[in-house]
Amino acid sequence: MVGFTELRAANFESWREAARTWRTTAGKLAELENTFRTGVNDGVAAAGWRGQAAGTADRDLEVTVRQIAVSASQAQTIGIAAERAASELPAIQTTFRAAIQEAETSGLRIVETPGGYTVQAAAPPAATGNPTPADAARQQSTIDGFVARFDTLLRQASEADAKFAATLTTLMPADVAETRPDSWQNSVEDTRRVAGLYGVGPVPNLDPTQAAAWWRGLSEEQRALYLAAYPRRLGSMDGLPAAVRDTANRTALDQRLTELAPALAGGRSPDHDEREWENLTKIKKVLVAGYARPPGKELMLLKFGDKFLDGQVIMSVGDPDKAKHVAVLVPGTGATVADNLAGGITRADRIRDTAVGLTDGKSGVASVFWLDYDAPEKKGIGSMAGWARSEEGAPRLHSFVGGVRAQGNDHHITVIGHSYGTALVGDAAKTGGLAADEIVALGSPGIHVKHAEDLKIDPGHVWADRSPVKLDEDQAVVDLGSAKHGTDKEPSLFDMAADAAIGSDDRVSPTDEAFGGKRLQGDADGHSGYWDTGSESLLNQGKIVAGMYNDPNPLNRPHVK
Repeated sequence: MVGFTELRAANFESWREAARTWRTTAGKLAELENTFRTGVNDGVAAAGWRGQAAGTADRDLEVTVRQIAVSASQAQTIGIAAERAASELPAIQTTFRAAIQEAETSGLRIVETPGGYTVQAAAPPAATGNPTPADAARQQSTIDGFVARFDTLLRQASEADAKFAATLTTLMPADVAETRPDSWQNSVEDTRRVAGLYGVGPVPNLDPTQAAAWWRGLSEEQRALYLAAYPRRLGSMDGLPAAVRDTANRTALDQRLTELAPALAGGRSPDHDEREWENLTKIKKVLVAGYARPPGKELMLLKFGDKFLDGQVIMSVGDPDKAKHVAVLVPGTGATVADNLAGGITRADRIRDTAVGLTDGKSGVASVFWLDYDAPEKKGIGSMAGWARSEEGAPRLHSFVGGVRAQGNDHHITVIGHSYGTALVGDAAKTGGLAADEIVALGSPGIHVKHAEDLKIDPGHVWADRSPVKLDEDQAVVDLGSAKHGTDKEPSLFDMAADAAIGSDDRVSPTDEAFGGKRLQGDADGHSGYWDTGSESLLNQGKIVAGMYNDPNPLNRPHVK
């Protein structure tokens, strides 16, 4: 219990300095963890070191990284709690001192004792003549009122002090010193308990619009505690600011690598963990390689996951919240995190750079690589895969685009699907409509609707390009795939066989005139050539992303047939 004298006389400036020191320490530890993991650990792996000594070193290195990571997390949480105490206690003290002065001005005096305090009349009864019972009652009521105020403030100070003490007790140094693999999880649970002391957590389930409003309504302290306690959950939450998701996901990524590393180093990890490690390591390396990017082309990690063996990732070139024009690229058959993330970022870069070159340079363009579904494996007929994977992933695309829209209704959003990715875009759009201004289908086997208007968007803003190369093996597979995807219902094998034998007018591709969209005059060299530097296909995408379809000069508009 905080005492009367203690609260009145305390100097909290040192608390403020301690809070700043904890937060600074947390930042430096986080930088050290990142340097250690990407510099030391990756360096050892890159050297190709093998054998018993290498295995021992791997385990020791990961123990060190885990200890640094736990220390960074705990320092961050202590810093947040210290900042809370360093702001809350001085505010209570200021109110407390003002109440003391008011009591003394009212003719009362406060006697501080080792066990507490008493409030008395400043002058003895004899000095005030002959007070009536009513006068005595009023004076006692005044005394009781000040006692109640003092006790309330002392209780508030004691509660604030107890919360901070509980934080320090909960985040024990043993978690840092402990080398068990579960020491990290223990630290995470401790952080969540601390957040709970301040009324934070768990994260609610909200749609993108609700999530945006919820985050805006939080205080800075609440946001910091949520980021410390629930980074993985926030990182996957559509509707939150991109910068928040990026910060949360980078923390969560390092946390997950820290969790996976001990078992992998000890050779006790299942195949799924090994695949997840491969995927997450690729994400980490792409992020590290992007540190030197200039403003406007920075990489932002907007989601990652392990729902599928091939991984999940959403990464943006530039901040979509700050950009007027946002492109979302959905890849197709064969896309995996380990094999296609770097190439996906290259494509996103080219889309962004092309669009930026066509704008005034002030509007801003961001380009997102969206691989948040289980793309069909590339086994010769991958583009003929059924509807299940596109239908399963469509709600997540719908939610993500809605989240971008929730951060600014003036965004001009273009969703670009490639190959099987166009089927997913179609499924996301036809059910409830995507929060997009433009839909672009590249090399599509079909988009699961027969007419552009069925995508719940103005057909004049549905665009399609198709490689003119006929000998491309992948393009041939797309042609076969149109038998399954170029319709508004998934056909049976009997339907497909009958179609092949006698023909059908039911199936249609987005580049068909009957589809009703805008057919682009591209020049893609093969099924993956839509992003070749200097190509008409890439230029058309840039023009669409930059919103140049109504440019007064027809030569500046996308080239259509």
